[in-house]
Amino acid sequence: MNYKHKPLHISTPVPNGTYEVTVTVTAHEDITFTILAQSRRFMAQDVTLKKGCAEDITFNVSVCDYHKNNEDFTAVKGVDIYIMCDGDFSAVSAVSPAEIPTIYIAGDSTVTDQPAEYPYTPASTYCGWGQMLPQFLNTGIAVENHAQSGSTTEDFKNVNFTAFKDKIKAGDFLIVEFGHNDQKIESLDAFGGYTENLKYFIDFAREKGAVPIISSPINRIIFKKDGTLMNLLGDYRNAVKRVCGEMDVAFIDLWSRTTEFFEAAGAVKAWDYFWGNGTDRDYTHTNDIGGNIIARFAADEIIKNDVRPIADLIKRDMIGVEMPERDDSAAPCNAKELEHIKTIGLVNIPDLADIDKDITDI
Repeated sequence: MNYKHKPLHISTPVPNGTYEVTVTVTAHEDITFTILAQSRRFMAQDVTLKKGCAEDITFNVSVCDYHKNNEDFTAVKGVDIYIMCDGDFSAVSAVSPAEIPTIYIAGDSTVTDQPAEYPYTPASTYCGWGQMLPQFLNTGIAVENHAQSGSTTEDFKNVNFTAFKDKIKAGDFLIVEFGHNDQKIESLDAFGGYTENLKYFIDFAREKGAVPIISSPINRIIFKKDGTLMNLLGDYRNAVKRVCGEMDVAFIDLWSRTTEFFEAAGAVKAWDYFWGNGTDRDYTHTNDIGGNIIARFAADEIIKNDVRPIADLIKRDMIGVEMPERDDSAAPCNAKELEHIKTIGLVNIPDLADIDKDITDI
């Protein structure tokens, strides 16, 4: 749903930690609202409420300092709640400490908490799937997303990780998903530096008594003429699978899930799930619609891997995804994006000659 107005902001100063938050929304007319926390993490989305009714929405929030690559260390000083709603309503929140596990997320722009502009339109708002995940979890666990746009496994290990590596404790989880930027660095090839860094995260989490979960990168939607997606990240997916098999780690295969889904949609329909503003389009970064779907895939993969207690806390009635109906009404034209591939330094990609061939053909 689109929202015209900037969200209502409720801030509660508290130290770093995990909290249970209850937001009570009272409708003064029929309304639809969405609740966000911290850096635009979705806690409840497009909830409807009749005039004169009130509803309590309870969820968990992690408050944690962060340190992004090429930025100063940032101290996070409280719980921040944002309520998007265009109707007449009022809201209050209650915050109390909760001794619960935390899911820490390490990743890149496809996972990170992306900001939004207002008026808000989900189709033209960048979104990482990590910021959509919390709404699919019942209380009893918190999500702390430290993923950053442009990050590689090496960047994250050396900078972002330092802000929370001492906070990870027994019973916590570390979800790791990289690849889009690693493939731009020669030393971070899938079965070389990238693999070694994945093993570092796994070993570190286990030393802390936490549970590592490794995800393959989501696929880019760059289609070939036969309707299949170009295999730009397949080696990174295979590297993740190999590491998870060797080290007995839960393997979240978002590469396969997104490839299947976006190939079913087709080159035109797939645009609905990635950022676009009517004239320009992005073939790598999902919008809020696509981020929501990929978060459901991640939740479903966690259930398939029987990662407890996360699997027990997932709202299973909310994570189903119907395969899209293919739209072949217009022929795809990826010439601009294929040309872009040659300029962004993707050195660790298969079939580079085929990419040039595809550019020529299109």
